[in-house]
Amino acid sequence: MIEEQGRVVAVERDFVWVETIRQSSCAICSARNGCGQHLFEKYRFSSSFSYIKAICPLVVKKGDTVVVGIPKASLLKASFMIYLFPLLLMMAGIWLFSVMGAEDWQLLISAGLLLACGFGTVRLFGKRSAEMYRIAVLRVLSSDTLFLSDGSFGRRLSFGQD
Repeated sequence: MIEEQGRVVAVERDFVWVETIRQSSCAICSARNGCGQHLFEKYRFSSSFSYIKAICPLVVKKGDTVVVGIPKASLLKASFMIYLFPLLLMMAGIWLFSVMGAEDWQLLISAGLLLACGFGTVRLFGKRSAEMYRIAVLRVLSSDTLFLSDGSFGRRLSFGQD
């Protein structure tokens, strides 16, 4: 189970919106001082918070600190479907058309069409199986301390009171 902690910012009927602190892997990378990605992350202007819609079987209120999670197997299946399936379909099509003796321009067109078909299939499959990959609230923590996913704990983070 991959878990992350955050603060509930809105409560709906069966769902809650959870605000989590966006963290990049640059903080734990040993090569961060010589990397351009570290500088980009350091000086970006976008928000450092992410908002997640999660299924909530528990009773929570706005401002509660919760732990949300998704099973690793679900994340791996979703990653395979989104990234690998379209590419594998495109490569299989290129191989098949090249064995059939297609010319280069035909291979190029068929590769683009098969890649688009792969992404379309992923989109259709994703709409049907969206419940399988849902993030859920696992437990409720105290409202005043937020434990970060890098293993540190006890840091008191103040979020503006509404």
